[in-house]
Amino acid sequence: MWAIIASACAAPSSTGASPASASSTAVVGSAGRPTASRAAPAPVVLILMENHSYSQVAGSASAPYLNGFARRGTLFTNMNAVSHPSLPNYLALTSGSTLGCTTDKCPTRSFRAKNIFEQLLAHRRPWRSWEESMPGRCVRSNAGPYAVRHNPAVYYTDLFPRACPKFDVPYPKTLPRRLHGLTFITPNICHDTHDCSVAVGDTWLRRHVPKLLKRGAIVVITYDEGEGNNHIFCAARGPGIGHAVRRAAFTHYGLLGGIERHFGLRRLRRAATARPVPL
Repeated sequence: MWAIIASACAAPSSTGASPASASSTAVVGSAGRPTASRAAPAPVVLILMENHSYSQVAGSASAPYLNGFARRGTLFTNMNAVSHPSLPNYLALTSGSTLGCTTDKCPTRSFRAKNIFEQLLAHRRPWRSWEESMPGRCVRSNAGPYAVRHNPAVYYTDLFPRACPKFDVPYPKTLPRRLHGLTFITPNICHDTHDCSVAVGDTWLRRHVPKLLKRGAIVVITYDEGEGNNHIFCAARGPGIGHAVRRAAFTHYGLLGGIERHFGLRRLRRAATARPVPL
């Protein structure tokens, strides 16, 4: 049975930034950075699925693994994307802003904006972006079932010329024995349910997520945007993640803020005022 956790804050709007939860146990300084952090926080894996609203996933017979994953961890029943179409949401999740991008055609290597990847590098914390079906490292154009708009690292100028080619790589055939820092995972456009069914995506998750959990990671699975409304599915499981249902409103900005807080980083842009997702 899930425990129901009530928020101590008033719920924000579905797409706007929101205040940090008053029930948080983290102590935050005036700069928005936690004043104390764990020496070795658990690695975080963020998996982005595509284009399905909450009601199409939660409780669906087509997603038995994903719903079982949520029951064994924390389900966020009021998670909301911030925009349409895909790319602005990926930028929001990694920089705290859509950066003025309103389409999927914004050019790669064009945003001079701080982002979670650069933050981790600056604090000597590792990150990887695993892009399924990407034909090489840091590929900046579509290729078969690889969609560049689902790979945010290639859009940030500060990750060139070195970091993106080094850390933005195809999904590995064999996982490393240990995970560190943040791993950002994008299945290809079939397995992320963009072009294929929820059932296909659920099967992909069932094959891959248990291996990530066995490596001690906190795994967060969410969707970039919904169909029509932007109320989306989000759940987390792993070390320190309780069995719970959280009904407070969160957004992609809050998910970024939760990841930044987990690693002791300053929360960027709208993530600084959004209610952070507890990890």
